[in-house]
Amino acid sequence: MANPYVKNVAFINNQIVLAIQVDQYPVGEVLEISGYATQSNGALAVFNDIKAVPKPNPDGSDYMYVEAAPSQGFKKGQAVTVVLRAARVWTTVLEESGETGVTSLGEDTPAGEGTSWNNIKEVTYALPSSKGSADQTPPGSGANFQGGA
Repeated sequence: MANPYVKNVAFINNQIVLAIQVDQYPVGEVLEISGYATQSNGALAVFNDIKAVPKPNPDGSDYMYVEAAPSQGFKKGQAVTVVLRAARVWTTVLEESGETGVTSLGEDTPAGEGTSWNNIKEVTYALPSSKGSADQTPPGSGANFQGGA
């Protein structure tokens, strides 16, 4: 599976919008996209979102879009460095292991040295935190966004 990478960064509606190419992920796969965009002048925009991979564009390319408010102004003419992490997301619920009936002590009992939670109760994949579906129009995809190749 190829790694996702940032294809474009644009400043739209006072937000930094990143176009992230995710061609090799299956449609509907839930990914956590996190990281930051920065410039040498100290401009910084931190992003973190959980989204489902959308259906590919007619040309076969597939992009996810994330946006973040910059903490300081980005400047024209300066390069933007993006640090990106993309990962599958799932949740695991673990119950405390205990041969001594620890659960009967109550939920407010502090965990002591050696307390262990290793009985897997449930494992599920996360749902996207963004509203909409995999075919929704991404933010920044209007006529003035250069999100393609």
